[in-house]
Amino acid sequence: MNVQEYISSGIVESYVLGLASEEERKEFEQYCQQYPEVMKARTDFELVLEKQAMQNIIVPDPSLKSRIWNQIGVTGKVLPMVEPVPVRKMSWIKYVAAASVILLIVSLYWNISLFNKNQELKNNYDLASEKIKEMEHDKQVLQQNPHVKMASLKGMEASPQSFATVYWDTASHDVYLLANNLPVPPTDKQYQLWALLDGQPIDLGMLDYYVKQKKLLVRMKNAQKAQAFAITLEKKDRSDVSKPQGDMYVMGNL
Repeated sequence: MNVQEYISSGIVESYVLGLASEEERKEFEQYCQQYPEVMKARTDFELVLEKQAMQNIIVPDPSLKSRIWNQIGVTGKVLPMVEPVPVRKMSWIKYVAAASVILLIVSLYWNISLFNKNQELKNNYDLASEKIKEMEHDKQVLQQNPHVKMASLKGMEASPQSFATVYWDTASHDVYLLANNLPVPPTDKQYQLWALLDGQPIDLGMLDYYVKQKKLLVRMKNAQKAQAFAITLEKKDRSDVSKPQGDMYVMGNL
């Protein structure tokens, strides 16, 4: 038997803390008689626990005894002798064992919580990866279509850092929007896409994919004709959506 591997297996701690099974306990006691190293490991661990317990001991106030006797003298009562009731002492090792079990339960709970959190992060990562793959596939299909024209929409004064891309199929008149970089709108507002023809805006629909759309490449309303495209930030539920009223965030020509 490899004595060091046996000692390192945790059997010493399990035995001393009372956590070992009956079979493990008998085997350990036998090895303590056969191998001095095992006995020394047991003794060392018991001394460590005892030292820790003694460090936390609470020493009574030295004047407590005298105060008790003084109180007895004041009352003048004689306390009858009572046969002491045997008290079963619980070894301090049992307390340590109980504490170890509690720590083990807390540790298991923490590990399970951490595992669930990591699993949630992995699921979110997998979902994002699928969206990116889907977006790349849609882009590739559109870019290979000879009827598709692309318009790069650059940021305007209201949001210079914003950027979006519109793919317009001149044969089917389908319009797809890729919001490369648009700030998250306030809760009472939403983005609206426009086709521009001879300076006149044509409504191509609201962009609410932040909440409802699973795709990053969003299909909008069809456009029969267009010379340019733009996106404005509009108030939700306004009565007339045929004309832009909010600030223009991006615009680009074909």
